[in-house]
Amino acid sequence: MAFARRDRALISIGRLRATAIEIYAAHARWDWSFQMYGSSGRTKSSVDWLEHSDHVLQVLLNLLVTLTRYLTLPTSSRARHKVTGFGQKEADKILNVSAQLYEKMMEEFAKLSDTCEKLKAEGLPANEASRIRQWERFMLEDIENMRVIKRYRTPQGLRSFGRMFSMFLPPFYAPYYVQLARDLNSLGIGIAFSVVTSIALTSLFEIVGQMEDPFITSSGLDGIHVYQELLSNLRPRILCMRKHFFPRAPSFEDDAGAIKAPESIRPGPLSGARIYNE
Repeated sequence: MAFARRDRALISIGRLRATAIEIYAAHARWDWSFQMYGSSGRTKSSVDWLEHSDHVLQVLLNLLVTLTRYLTLPTSSRARHKVTGFGQKEADKILNVSAQLYEKMMEEFAKLSDTCEKLKAEGLPANEASRIRQWERFMLEDIENMRVIKRYRTPQGLRSFGRMFSMFLPPFYAPYYVQLARDLNSLGIGIAFSVVTSIALTSLFEIVGQMEDPFITSSGLDGIHVYQELLSNLRPRILCMRKHFFPRAPSFEDDAGAIKAPESIRPGPLSGARIYNE
């Protein structure tokens, strides 16, 4: 189950990246109502399309920064967060910050929706506007998929059984190790087999446990590098498209890549939480 969660998260991140690029390209380049002498919907409009597309880009980057902060918050769904007083207080603090980050993402989605309405007001056909709306829905679906992966874990009963199994099963094989040592006339080999079996079971359980929250790379080698995938690797690719669409445009400057607490987050123990997967 844990490895399937990681794979689902990677698929959602890949779809989210592709959809964000397509949404920017649609706002920056899509045209309509072609006529003679090169006239089109964009050329007849009084809208500054560079400013419009830069606004869309800024909204997308703000959304991705907030999503990155959300996904890299500390885990709040371990057993201690439900059965101990200290864990419950810690979970309440984390969930409070995550709720504020989620509200911030919804604000950015509202701004993104407004940009599509601007295109419609300038004459974008309904079928093309519907496609942009569909991409917005795809982005929201992928974000929701990652949210539930972050919020919920494998059922506690199954995790407890796995831990007990890895701890108490090896002693039941003790007679086999004794027999192995007697058959081979080597106590060392019997001990070695018993130790390797215990280490293998414990290691497997720990690996599975680390993948319960695949967005925290500090907990294992196979965690997802959220910051690189959603910000540091994606932003240059979108800016490359911007340079192609607007070759004479000045450099795009924004502060979306800055690691800051969004304005909507009220002061608190985790208000200055940093992005963990740098």
